[in-house]
Amino acid sequence: MENTFFEAPEYPVLDKLKNSLILFLKYSLALLATIFFMKILEYIYIAIKGQLPTGFFLQGLKALFFDVIFFLKCFPFLYILFVLFFFSLKVKKYILISAGIIFSLYILIYLILLKYFFTALVPLGSDLYGYSASDIKQTVSAGLSINFLTIILFILPFVFLWFVLKWMEKINFIKINVAVGVMVVALALLYFNVSAVPNPNGFKTDYAYNVAINKQAYFFERSYAYFFDNEPDIDIYASNYFEDESDGENGGKEVFKYVDANYPFLREDHTPDVLGNFFTTDSANRPNIVIIQVEGLGRAFSGPNAYLGSFTPFLDQLRSRSLYFENFLASQGRTFASLPSILGSLPFFEKGYNDLGAAMPNAITTLGLVKRNGYHTSFLMGTNVTFDNEGLFIKGQGVDRMISKADFSEFPIEHNSYWGYPDLDLMKKAIAYYSKQPNGPFMSYIQTISMHTPYKVPDMDRYYAQFEDLLKKMGFNEAQKEEHRIYKDQYASILYTDEALKYFFEAFAKLPSYQHTIFILTGDHRLPEIPMSTKIDRYHVPLIIYSPMLKRTASIRSMSSHLDIAPSLTKFLQVNYGMVAPSLVTWVGSGLDTVKQFRNIHRYPLKQTVNDLIDYVSGEYLLNDKTLFSIGDNMNLQPMQDDNKANQLRGEFLQYKSQNNQLVQSLKLLPDSIYKKFKP
Repeated sequence: MENTFFEAPEYPVLDKLKNSLILFLKYSLALLATIFFMKILEYIYIAIKGQLPTGFFLQGLKALFFDVIFFLKCFPFLYILFVLFFFSLKVKKYILISAGIIFSLYILIYLILLKYFFTALVPLGSDLYGYSASDIKQTVSAGLSINFLTIILFILPFVFLWFVLKWMEKINFIKINVAVGVMVVALALLYFNVSAVPNPNGFKTDYAYNVAINKQAYFFERSYAYFFDNEPDIDIYASNYFEDESDGENGGKEVFKYVDANYPFLREDHTPDVLGNFFTTDSANRPNIVIIQVEGLGRAFSGPNAYLGSFTPFLDQLRSRSLYFENFLASQGRTFASLPSILGSLPFFEKGYNDLGAAMPNAITTLGLVKRNGYHTSFLMGTNVTFDNEGLFIKGQGVDRMISKADFSEFPIEHNSYWGYPDLDLMKKAIAYYSKQPNGPFMSYIQTISMHTPYKVPDMDRYYAQFEDLLKKMGFNEAQKEEHRIYKDQYASILYTDEALKYFFEAFAKLPSYQHTIFILTGDHRLPEIPMSTKIDRYHVPLIIYSPMLKRTASIRSMSSHLDIAPSLTKFLQVNYGMVAPSLVTWVGSGLDTVKQFRNIHRYPLKQTVNDLIDYVSGEYLLNDKTLFSIGDNMNLQPMQDDNKANQLRGEFLQYKSQNNQLVQSLKLLPDSIYKKFKP
């Protein structure tokens, strides 16, 4: 017969609770030991991959303290599960097994989140809740890789846990006062909402912070904030709204004059035409517009002062003949909001405008406006248009032709990977389409994909060789070369896309429409799989405006963002070519700033993920969650303590959120009277 845990057939409930708490604390020490063991395995894995940040030892030790905090915050919840088994089971062996099962589930969740981090190099947060099951499946399939190290990492923690649990069963040193004390501390941490995630200011880089934090703590704290944190409402029509005005381009003020309380973003359009002076214009010959959105293109590895070195030789050459914006920001940390931001300067709504699907309210975008003004419009991508509801958004702009993954049958089937067809195939498809373009002006949008997980492109060996040649030309020492080689797949993909863009521009130059075409090229966000250095690094992308119509080139260091493209492009076409456009708009941005010196006259939110709206830029300051940074040239960040400035940015951010929240509830973006007049 099995020995029962109780010598008597029945104990009072209080005694049972006391015994259960003592036993659970004893068993939970095995879980705490396993957490430390997993942390060691995590760091070893990252070190083997060559991705451990330099000088990380002390920061790693500091992170263990927060692991203990998270363990204690989980302690009461795990205990509740344990008590259910304890009161229903009489055999001590089975009670031990139940504890092992509970702890194994805890470990499994951590390992899944850890696997995500190893793939993306950023921890998973509340963005999980912003994607459909099909979107998650496609993303996971693209980044999923199983190797020997991964298998070991997933097996050893469970072996370690059960071994220590069995060992803990044999010892008896826990007293009831100690067990109660631990529970009191755990409940106090929960009551006072003590964070189990350290302040990022204590870490040298954003990547070092991402390595150090407990991935489970980060996920659950972000999830809690997503479901339970609510921002207070603010009256956006109060007299002091945007009271602290910034100097505009010509000594004016950047003031948003909202005109209707029922439409929180409806305002007068006072965007200046800052692009007209750079172009030779002919009102009788309207220009073609081609926008190229390059997946993952960040300034960290492209253009002047790229801190990783520039791995885009063609784009570097193109920028010397262009308007090049060095300190330019994507409005989002992932692709989900790129089309609405670039084409429509649209608010984020709750999870991005596209997330609304068929419920997307009518919007004015440059693509829809040029269509209304007689342009032929098209959208080209090598991927599936259903992802992020991009196809629905583009169709809503009245596009004449949409080319996607299903239209690439003439290309080798082996090129069709997780996401679709690679960028060179896309560029060849685009050139073939443009060569048959009907007479009259056209606007086209191209969206690339190759600079995305799994970073596999045709003829990889050739781009590996180009990568090695560039390492030599840039004069890296052996240690720097080895650091870069860790990410050779990413760099090879960057070089591949750069070469695809070179093909596109050289081939387009042979078309009759070339002389009257304006090309606008930017990244949707900076790819995260090469570690990021700062909180703004993921948004730091280039903007290149190139055209044979340019009278002069410029390298511009003043800050602007995706949200400023639509206002400036619309105003340029309106002023110089008589395009009919509304005087009331819903732009979130106020237009590009073309001043050459570093400055920022703008203020707007940056949405990190589908669910994480924690970044706000105003002037030369960034508010990241609760931390204030000053922004310098080349997007260098310095943490700072200035309560007045921090409170100012928090107030502005809350004002935006209040507008956005009202919009989420009402879906009233634009009056029908305006939309019907300018709809495509």
